[in-house]
Amino acid sequence: GGSSSGGEKISARSLLFNTATLEGIFDNGRAVQTSSDAINLPSGSTLVVSSSMFGKDSQSTIAFKNASLTFCDDENPHWKIRATKIWLLPGGEFAFFNALLFVGEIPVLYMPAFYYPKDEIIFNPTFGYDTRRGYYFQTTTYLYGRKPLEENIEKSSDEKDDDELSKGLYNFMKPTKLKEQRREGIVLHNLDEDYTGDTSNYFKLMFDYYSILGTMAGFDAVFKPKSYINNFKANLNLGFSNTVFLDDSGEVYVPFSSTGERHKDKANLLGIKTPFRYNGNLDLSGSSPFNFRISMPIYSDPYFTDDFGERTEYMDWITFLTRGAKDEKEEEEDEDKDSVSVSTYTWNASASYSFNIPDALKPFLRTLSITDISSSVIFNSKTNTAIASESTDDWYLYTPERMFFYPSQVTPLKFSANIEGAIIKYPLEEKQSKPVDFPYALSVPDEFSDEQKKDNESESKSGEEKAPEKTEKAEEGVLDEKDLPLLDVRSDINPTEISDFEYELKYSVTPQFSSQFAYDSTKYSTPDDFKWSERQSSYYQVTSPVVVSSGLAFRESLFNMNNVFTYTPFYQTHPSLDGYSDSDAATVRKTDYQARKKDLSVENDVSVKPLIFNDVLKKSSIDWNTTIRLVRTEFIGDEENPEWDYLTADLSDEESVTEHTLSATIHAEEGKYFSQKLTLSTTLPPQKDKYEGDVKFTFPYTELTFASGVEKIEETESDELVENWRKLPFKQSASLKFLDGDFALTQSFNYNLEEHYADSFKAAVSYGGLQVAYTAAYTYGYDFDEEEGWSIRSEREFLPETFSIAYTSGQKNFRYWKKRVTWAPSLSTSIVYDCIRPTNSYFKFIPAVTFKINKFVNLTFSSESRNSVIYRYIQDYTNNGMNLPGETNVFKDLYNSFAFWGEGSMLDDGQMKRRSSGFKLKNLKITLAHDLHDWDLVSSFEVKPRLITNGDGSKSYNFEPNISLSIVWRPMNAMKTEIVDEYGELKLNP
Repeated sequence: GGSSSGGEKISARSLLFNTATLEGIFDNGRAVQTSSDAINLPSGSTLVVSSSMFGKDSQSTIAFKNASLTFCDDENPHWKIRATKIWLLPGGEFAFFNALLFVGEIPVLYMPAFYYPKDEIIFNPTFGYDTRRGYYFQTTTYLYGRKPLEENIEKSSDEKDDDELSKGLYNFMKPTKLKEQRREGIVLHNLDEDYTGDTSNYFKLMFDYYSILGTMAGFDAVFKPKSYINNFKANLNLGFSNTVFLDDSGEVYVPFSSTGERHKDKANLLGIKTPFRYNGNLDLSGSSPFNFRISMPIYSDPYFTDDFGERTEYMDWITFLTRGAKDEKEEEEDEDKDSVSVSTYTWNASASYSFNIPDALKPFLRTLSITDISSSVIFNSKTNTAIASESTDDWYLYTPERMFFYPSQVTPLKFSANIEGAIIKYPLEEKQSKPVDFPYALSVPDEFSDEQKKDNESESKSGEEKAPEKTEKAEEGVLDEKDLPLLDVRSDINPTEISDFEYELKYSVTPQFSSQFAYDSTKYSTPDDFKWSERQSSYYQVTSPVVVSSGLAFRESLFNMNNVFTYTPFYQTHPSLDGYSDSDAATVRKTDYQARKKDLSVENDVSVKPLIFNDVLKKSSIDWNTTIRLVRTEFIGDEENPEWDYLTADLSDEESVTEHTLSATIHAEEGKYFSQKLTLSTTLPPQKDKYEGDVKFTFPYTELTFASGVEKIEETESDELVENWRKLPFKQSASLKFLDGDFALTQSFNYNLEEHYADSFKAAVSYGGLQVAYTAAYTYGYDFDEEEGWSIRSEREFLPETFSIAYTSGQKNFRYWKKRVTWAPSLSTSIVYDCIRPTNSYFKFIPAVTFKINKFVNLTFSSESRNSVIYRYIQDYTNNGMNLPGETNVFKDLYNSFAFWGEGSMLDDGQMKRRSSGFKLKNLKITLAHDLHDWDLVSSFEVKPRLITNGDGSKSYNFEPNISLSIVWRPMNAMKTEIVDEYGELKLNP
């Protein structure tokens, strides 16, 4: 059919069809579509329309008589719409007449007539009601381009669900493709052809009317040219509004003040007054001949977006007819209009450019670019403190003029560039000649092509004639080539090309400049108070880091040396501090002086790998690193007499030599599974002496590491500063892994060599999801007193800390009966024994199972239980004097946790046994999802203890469940019914 696209299949018992005009009549026909332009089919759904008779005319209109429509492709569909007439019209429109919605064989909804037009009025009117703005009428007229296809409306998580059904119906009725249109008067009539144009470029006019607020007029333009400007956006909205007040009840919005006066809103930006409010933006960017962007938004007041920003070009008729005005929640949200929609905005203009470097200058000059050249103005908002004195009523509380924008910071110029190149480079870069690009493909002339074919044929013939001679000569030899043995080439030898010597001396210069003006907001009571010339301060800074680096490599990484010299000049000043007090200005000037620098530093790195050509020891190396501040700036004056001291490098001063290390690594690799690595490192003077070493052994399935060292520290003894040696902690770790890592033993131990105590110990054995772990630590112990409880000891000791057993199974699927039945159990459990305070030991048990019958039911069970008194089960065997009350037999205690019954009765009203049990249920949840083909029945049951406060102030646990039952229609999730019993409170469609 003409109104559909995608997969379509039509079948009929008999038909009469005109192949010239594509008109026809179908008897007892059935049309099946997997996608449709007329309605928004849900993913995976199929549209099935069957009819006793339907016909199609030359205009692609299809009319069904005594028809049924469904998304269920079963022989007996679970739901359907039966109608006397169904029309599928050109342009994606459809209509019903005398229709009934059936679920099974039960009619649930009657529609005498239904028609959802897809044609559009040229000015795209929408109307509705808003509690604050009143009845509104919004129009959008496209003078260039056209309105894009509306996206589906998504409901936020905190949005009320009252209009969810109407939004779902609206999404369902929307077309899925744009159609070509033909203007007929003020109507844009959809044609049958799909629209293939672009909707990203447009120019549109907007006009809105609000019965309480006023009117708004504006335009919006978006163009994306392909030449100099890549993106152009411009919009301007003018608001001719009234000040909106709350009446005496505080619930109704009116356009009159408490004295009955109507106030017209005005705007005042930087003293420029207009009888209307406004909001606009100019945003354009381009990449030719250089990259640039200009962004200049403007707002008359911070509330303009709240008042006029909520608009649409799409009329949701279904929601409007079914819902009408906004609900109570939306009214409450509208009442909170004191929130500022826009508190700050920025004007910004920026550009960048990279120069093309001629090959003749490379590598001496590789990069020359202006990375940023920009200007900006930041606008902030402020309360108009003088407006209250100008008002005789409550106007000053509601007018948008109660806040205004002012420039808080201006950046006249910000500039940065980058220059890079190589002064010396050996070997020189090879300049590859660019292949010649011919404008047309070249072909060999026919006469030369024929001669070439003849030459090839003659060569092939001569080769055939000479072949016997080769055979005769081969027979004279001792061995033919085919009789020679094949050479055995070692696969582990990978030849690489090694350069003997490489050297590069390169540089980079990054000049930067920034200037800034600041304004003092404390001086502005009204927008008229702002003056561009009355600046609080002016500021600029200049810096140009220069980096010269050299890199030398001999025989690849046999010997490497890198040196990086960095010169960092930095200058900043505030030429004007008129807005500061004398003391504050002096502080700012001193900060400027302290920031000025002329520093020079060097970083050196030397690496030698003497055994690089040895396959076993090739990763062994000797490394030396140092960082020296050759010149550093120190401010020694004050704000009135600035003076700087430029300190040169003193190789005995640790502030000059900030890093000085030497390390040696012996790294042996023997195959894939064997390696040994020893690293010795030292910190050299003038830094504090420090010597460290670590060794790592790797064997099949095993890894072992050791590390320790010593360092020199300064300590105060008898009011004197002395240097002493301090031992660094000894650290050891080991791991054994088998069965591809499934079975692992890990262990770590730290020992404080200085204080001579074991600091920590950890050991664990794991296999699959099972883990057994033990930890010990140097910590404070606890003693138990029957009257006072636990008391901490005064000294630390190395004590056992925890012993734990944990298991996590993960979810495994077991399938039966041709994979139609699946169940997936999972378990996470752990038992932790606290060796320091045994009464803090606990046990957790978290099982879950999912049972699924394909296309029938999903049942999920999960729970969490915890026992925090497991110590009482073993307290009789510890002999430490602690006796927790309760059952000491773990099996009896577990049995008691299920004992709902009492002594001689079916139910224990007090539930004393269950209350005394240490096994406590933290959470229990059961979820059932039943597949009803086009419907889903979902039910959940959840119980968890909640600590509540009773009326008398006492607290108790509440175990009332949370139960929900819902039925959802798959083609439209918004069509659902849900019943929730939330802790005893019954709710319908919450």
